[in-house]
Amino acid sequence: MWHIGCAVALLHMSTPPISDPSIAALLEIAKVRFELFRERFGREPGPDEPLLFDPDKGEPTAATQADSRVQVVSAALASQVDVSVVLGLLGYNLAVDT
Repeated sequence: MWHIGCAVALLHMSTPPISDPSIAALLEIAKVRFELFRERFGREPGPDEPLLFDPDKGEPTAATQADSRVQVVSAALASQVDVSVVLGLLGYNLAVDT
């Protein structure tokens, strides 16, 4: 599961400018998910809290794999990044499950 620690590690990889498009896309998605976490829980996420969370829970709880995929895709669309790059980087099957 993708937790805040993953994103924080990426944010601290300060190689100006970020030339790897997959890392740049992942950072854009992390920005969206950080903001959604703040909106939902009214605070910054902790280091072990999931950025891909169940929005129906009162406390940060990891989303199901299916919901996580939807959240990544939604954040990619909101950030206008290539979702297939990020899904592959995060280990999701690129084929649509039927």
